[in-house]
Amino acid sequence: MADNEIILSAIDDTSLRTWLDRVVDNSFRMEFVGRSDVGRVLRLLEATTAHVVLVEVNEEELNQSLAIITALTSARPWLTVITVCARSNQELLLQSMRAGARDCLVAGQDATEVRDRLRRHQLVRAGHYDDENRSTTGNLILVTGADASVDTRFLTQNLVIELSRRDPKSRTLAIDTQSERGCFYLDSRSQYTLENLLASPETLDETLINTALEEFRPGLRLLAGGQAEHHLGGDRSADLFIALNGLMQMFDRIVVNIGNLHSEHWIRALGIHTQHLLVAIHPLVDHAHAARGLISDWRSHIGSQGQMKVVVDGYVNGVPPSSDELAETSGAPLAGTLPMDWKYRVLAINSGQTMQDQAPRSSYCRQMASLLTKLGERDLPQNQSGGWLRRVMAKA
Repeated sequence: MADNEIILSAIDDTSLRTWLDRVVDNSFRMEFVGRSDVGRVLRLLEATTAHVVLVEVNEEELNQSLAIITALTSARPWLTVITVCARSNQELLLQSMRAGARDCLVAGQDATEVRDRLRRHQLVRAGHYDDENRSTTGNLILVTGADASVDTRFLTQNLVIELSRRDPKSRTLAIDTQSERGCFYLDSRSQYTLENLLASPETLDETLINTALEEFRPGLRLLAGGQAEHHLGGDRSADLFIALNGLMQMFDRIVVNIGNLHSEHWIRALGIHTQHLLVAIHPLVDHAHAARGLISDWRSHIGSQGQMKVVVDGYVNGVPPSSDELAETSGAPLAGTLPMDWKYRVLAINSGQTMQDQAPRSSYCRQMASLLTKLGERDLPQNQSGGWLRRVMAKA
């Protein structure tokens, strides 16, 4: 059966599923999935190249349904979303259309008419799928830890600073979901957080970016997570997807420290857009085994173009197991190793500076540069790097 004969249905109501099965008969292949599982819908879209999705809508859970429609149409602009409801309701229809739906099916409608409408939507959209699908690229880097003891905040902040140094003309956003007193360990004072954005994702525009998100360095902006990471279960993943998809349209690259505690929610919601998922471990056998379990669980959530790699933080040369052995045990390629460099690391954290500012010639900085090279990020020629002015930071 051809791919364009597949229709995905994000429907929970068993009576609606039964009606659709009976109406569609053998005209199309129906794939059902839970309505709130946006990540799974997107993975099925990628796997099957289907471009028609049916979404259940009802008055009791209208906001959830509208969030799902917005998330799907934001992620796949060429996608045809059709709502399905138990009874005709003009207000539901209008709000669904505003969210991005193109049609509405009501239970009990004539079977022949329903099949004809679905067939027309298939024919109208099928000719555009391939070109539009190729035009989308993942620009998301997620950094997580196999164990809560791994300091992914420090790793992410220095990774993003080096990325920005290499490509200062690009727009980069760094998000710290573990923010407590500030964003990463940096001297950052922005009051706007990801939690604020998730509360009203429709407010996202260039004005908000320029006024609410601190520009730490030219082209690099920071965003703290606030308390958002504590509320990412269930339907909130759709809000996260909507907000991050909007940000991905406005930045060339987004790097997110998702830590360890809530990493699964992030990967389920955004794995489809992830270019690199970096799993940080210490040079410990237990960490390597923990990473192997996580990588195995997450593999199905990463898009076909995404890559999962291991970063060994605090690595000591000559002390077994070797970095290659740790990577082999983890079940993913090695992105690189980073030394502890404890003296400079503590100074950088306590001063609110980056490692590049504190000790640009340190082993840590050299290894970070090597890590990014392995990820495909080319360094600037020596005469174009420019260098950074040291920032004078005073802590209260």
